[in-house]
Amino acid sequence: MRKFASFVATLSLGTAAIVAAPALAQDAAATATADIAVGAKVFDSAGAELGTVTTADGTNVVVDLGAGKQVTLPKTAFGMLEQGPTIGATKADVIAAVDQASAGNEAKLTAALQPGADVRGVNGTTILGKVKLAAADGVVLTTPTGDVKLPRTAFFVGEAGLATSFTAEQFAAAMQQVNTAEAADDAAVSAALVAGTDVRSLNGAAVLGKVKSASATAVVVTTPTGDDVSLPRSAFNMSPAGLAAAYTAEQFAAAVAQATGAPAPQAAAGAETTATTEQPAN
Repeated sequence: MRKFASFVATLSLGTAAIVAAPALAQDAAATATADIAVGAKVFDSAGAELGTVTTADGTNVVVDLGAGKQVTLPKTAFGMLEQGPTIGATKADVIAAVDQASAGNEAKLTAALQPGADVRGVNGTTILGKVKLAAADGVVLTTPTGDVKLPRTAFFVGEAGLATSFTAEQFAAAMQQVNTAEAADDAAVSAALVAGTDVRSLNGAAVLGKVKSASATAVVVTTPTGDDVSLPRSAFNMSPAGLAAAYTAEQFAAAVAQATGAPAPQAAAGAETTATTEQPAN
C-alpha cells in the first residue's frame, strides 16, 4: 500500500475557512452578483482592501485576508464598486467573524473528525474521501486513488458537514502530484533493492545492514552481525543518503534481538532519537 504523503503547502488554504454569517452578506454595495475572478482584490464597506480571491468556484468565493486567515463567502454577498468587488462589512468585522467561527469550529471539528466520516470539498458539493485516522499532527484520508495525510488546519465544518479547504480540482491535482512523486520513489527503491546495497536507518545516520534478497512483499537484510531479518517491502524508501528503512538504529537492533532471541542491546549515549513510523497495512 502507498505511503502517507502531505500535500504541497501552497495548495493549502490554511487555517480559518468558514461560510460567513448572513450578517456579512446583507449590505452588499450592489444587489447584482459581482463577476469575481481568482486574484481579484476585494474591498470592504469602507473601501479598504479586504483581501485577495483565491478560489471562485460554484456558489462560494474564498478570500485570503492575510495573516493566515481566509473567509469563504457566497457569491451573492458581493457587490461591485469601481475599484472591484466589495462586501457590506468592514475588514475588522470580517476578521472578528472569522476568529469567532474558528473558535467554535475547533470543537465541531474534533467531533466531526471520526473514522468513516465523509470529507467534502470547500464548496460542500463533492466528497473527496473519508477519514481514516485523525491525530494532532494530521488527518489521513482514504480516497479513490489511495490514502493521503493532510494537516488538521486544512479541515473545517461547513453547512454540508466536514470539509477541506480544497476545491475538487485542487484536490485532484494535488493527488496527481502525490501519486507521481510516490511512483518515482517506488521506482527508485525497486532499483536500489539489489543484493549488497547498504540499508540505512530512518534518519540516514546508521547503516543497518545490506540487502540480501527482495520480493514484492518482503526484503531480507543481513545485519553486521551476520543475522538475516525480513522486513516488509513497504518499510523502505529513498533518503538523501540512499536506501533507508523506516526504523531508527535502536528500533532495528531491538527487532533483530527479538527475531534472533539475543539480548536486547542497551541504548548508547548520543544514539539516534527514536521516532515511531506507522507502516500502512497491505
